Amino acid sequence: MKSLAAYQEGRNGLDASWIAAAEAAVPARGPSTALPVSVYLITRNEAGNLKRLLPTLAQFAEVIIVDCGSTDATLEVARQFTNTKIAFRAWTGFSDQKNHALSLCTQPWVLNLDADEALTHDYLAAMQQLMVADNADALLGPRILLRWGKRSRSFAKDDMLVRCFRRGAGHYPPARVHERLVINGNTVTTTACLLHYENLGFGERVQKSNQYSQLKAEDKFARGARCTLAHLLLVLPLAFICCYIGKGYVLDGAAGILTSMNHAYYNFMKYAKLWELQQKNAMQTEDAIAVTTGQAVVTAPVAV
Repeated sequence: MKSLAAYQEGRNGLDASWIAAAEAAVPARGPSTALPVSVYLITRNEAGNLKRLLPTLAQFAEVIIVDCGSTDATLEVARQFTNTKIAFRAWTGFSDQKNHALSLCTQPWVLNLDADEALTHDYLAAMQQLMVADNADALLGPRILLRWGKRSRSFAKDDMLVRCFRRGAGHYPPARVHERLVINGNTVTTTACLLHYENLGFGERVQKSNQYSQLKAEDKFARGARCTLAHLLLVLPLAFICCYIGKGYVLDGAAGILTSMNHAYYNFMKYAKLWELQQKNAMQTEDAIAVTTGQAVVTAPVAV
């Protein structure tokens, strides 16, 4: 099997044979030899992705699926596997959903995956090494983004994420989107990777960016961040240049333009919606002052 390093040098993408070998399912173990790991996922309408992912997770003791109201065959697909446990929870945000899924895990080690991700042989081996050595609490490793089976030629860095950790050693602080796992303990780093399949059309990517920008704006507003005229004027062109030139998406041709435009759109909408929240808050404050002042005017003569 080709090493990941060979592809990191040229950034020319991962070929189909490497991907197939990397994510091939590990032979299922019997109940007595299952890995002492709880895999946890949050889902909504992920039937297609689960058909690919769940067969590769048969070697784990349990797979916790917290669904927030799928209308496709997500639950039917999940029920086909004996190690899956399904729970329903109304959507309250990414951090809340993942904290709840984590609370349902029973094994000494846990692994978080998204439905559109894939486990590789090398990453599984790194997990097993971590559990055997038992000298750290979490595993930090790269996640490679593949759009329609291809890796970007850009020189943007891969995400470095903790996905496998000792149960009880991690939690998600409150966040509506872009949840962040906090580890209380020692972390070891691996070069073994997870694969992230983003097989979305451009319209779907823009729709996702629109949804996420609203959640991010709400998070920023709650933390006290504010939008200025400079943000609205400069964020879109600067975000595009940063992505297209700064991160090298110019090397991806037309696909790089689309990726950079979507990145710029997301950042612009994030600040536009933050500005909108500021205006709504200012109007509500003015209304509250007006109501309070009006009541004072009415009651003053009575007091005299």
